[in-house]
Amino acid sequence: MTKQKLQPLLGSAKDQSAVAAPVRTAVKLKNDAVAQKPTEATKVRQIHKEGEVNISAYFPAEVKASLRMVQAKTGNNVKDCLAEALRDLFRKHNVPVSVELGKGR
Repeated sequence: MTKQKLQPLLGSAKDQSAVAAPVRTAVKLKNDAVAQKPTEATKVRQIHKEGEVNISAYFPAEVKASLRMVQAKTGNNVKDCLAEALRDLFRKHNVPVSVELGKGR
């Protein structure tokens, strides 16, 4: 490109930079507005139920199958079946439980 053709392009580039600056500012203002959104709009995920805690363990798949069979025979849900098993365990070891497990919770 010759110098004569380059000068008008450079001149137009200066004009575009004058126009582009407010655009950059507008984008920055938009990003600032996005960053200042209130955090209360985000939902807080409830991890557990009020007054309850999660107790979990890993067992072989056969244990889950057996638990499902007990569930099918008794008509109870898994939580009630596990609560019954824990009550039996606590009785066996003479450990008191201060709250009623399962049934109505």
